[in-house]
Formats: sequence, structure tokens, C-alpha cells
Amino acid sequence: MTRTARLLKLLCLGYRWILADNLVGTYLHGSYVLGGYQEVSSDLDYLVVVRRPLTTSEKLRLMTWTLEKLWPLAPRKGLEFHILQAKQVVHFEAPVAFEFHFSEMHYQTYQRDPLAYIQRMHGGDPDLTAHLKIITNFGQVLIGPAISRIFGRVPDADYWQSIVYDLADARVMIGRQPVYVILNLCRAVAFREAGLILSKLAGGQYGCSRLPQYRSLIQQALQVYLTGQKQVFETSELVGFAENLLKRLKIE
Repeated sequence: MTRTARLLKLLCLGYRWILADNLVGTYLHGSYVLGGYQEVSSDLDYLVVVRRPLTTSEKLRLMTWTLEKLWPLAPRKGLEFHILQAKQVVHFEAPVAFEFHFSEMHYQTYQRDPLAYIQRMHGGDPDLTAHLKIITNFGQVLIGPAISRIFGRVPDADYWQSIVYDLADARVMIGRQPVYVILNLCRAVAFREAGLILSKLAGGQYGCSRLPQYRSLIQQALQVYLTGQKQVFETSELVGFAENLLKRLKIE
């Protein structure tokens, strides 16, 4: 059994045990279902659907299981998950409200004060629109009913707005997270111009074929994504790439 297979088995076991009859289902999305999953550079994305709000005790128990049992088996960028009530997904309406959220970015904050984190981590998240779009088109069921029975349709216009939101600070972030922004800009072009919903990996491959003037830069980003090896990017080239693609996408 692979490392990721063991992770998924433990995820199912623990979440079923902790949530019991409150659990509707658990669904994979992100690079894992889009064919771009790389243990050296990805995170594992999943969404948990419940019937009713979680108690503080349930959230603490979920986090204990997640960090003690799952995190040691996680890919390089860890795990990212949202917990939503079923009523929030059956009929899509943006922004989508969530019961709880956790990712590698929040790891240290949670460790410093678990109770404070749990009490404040709920609300709306524009990124959920993209997550739900991917689930309804490509998602995989870990636990629970078929996706078509649980999730409502996400309009393309709403999905595009979530992409615009994610790329709003691309000019600045490309210097800090070049691989993430380069590949996300490429897959934004793929959706805007061809209606394709792609992983970062496939987005980069699309960019190599459709953006020949930037092929070298995109290939550099793909190399880092596939191997996890660090590389130095030329700042002026990054800025020019972001500016030109945002203009092409008509994102101000």
C-alpha cells in the first residue's frame, strides 16, 4: 500500500469514527483528481460534508486525528480541507460558508492556540467556488453518496470569478511564489480561452504549447513542481509574465 493510500484509509477510518451519523461524505478534489498530484510539491485537498454544525469537541478530535495520524503521511505541502454543511452545497450560492477549514498555512497558528483557532475558523471563502467546481466535474468519493446526489451545479461565471479573486495579487505574489502563480496563470488562460479545467501541471503543459514566448519560464516552473528542487527565477521576467497574462485575461 502506498503512502497516500494509507493516508486515505486512515482519513476514512478516523473521520467516520469521530463524526459518526453527522458525516454525510468526504470528497477529494484538487491536483489529486486532476492528474497533477506530486508528493514532492502538492497538498492533498478534500472536503467534508456534514448534516449539522460541529461542536468544539468534534473539531478538536478531528484535528488531533488529522495531525497525529494523517499529517506524517501527507505530501510536501500537507493537507487542506473544508467542512461544510450539506445545505451549503446542495444549492450553490457564492460565497460559500464553511464550518471549519485547515491547511499547512495555518499549522503554526493552530499549534499555538488550538481552541482559539477552532473558535474563529468559520465563515465564507471565495476559493470554495473553485473547489466545488472541481468536485462536481472531477471529484472522487472517499465516503458517502455520489457527488451528483450531494452537490449542486457551479456556474462557469462563478468559477471564473473565483479565478479572478485568486489572481488579484498575482503581480506581487509571483515574486514570492513563482511556481504557484505561473502555473495558475496558465490554467486560467486554458479555462478562459478553451473552457478547460486543469491542474497546475496540465495548465503548465497547456501554457508551453499556447504561450511559446514564455515556454522557457513555464518549463522552469514545471521542473520545480515535478521535482521539488529550488531554482532562481529572474524577477523582471516574472513581472513581465504576470503583467502580460493578466492583460490577456482582462484582469485588472
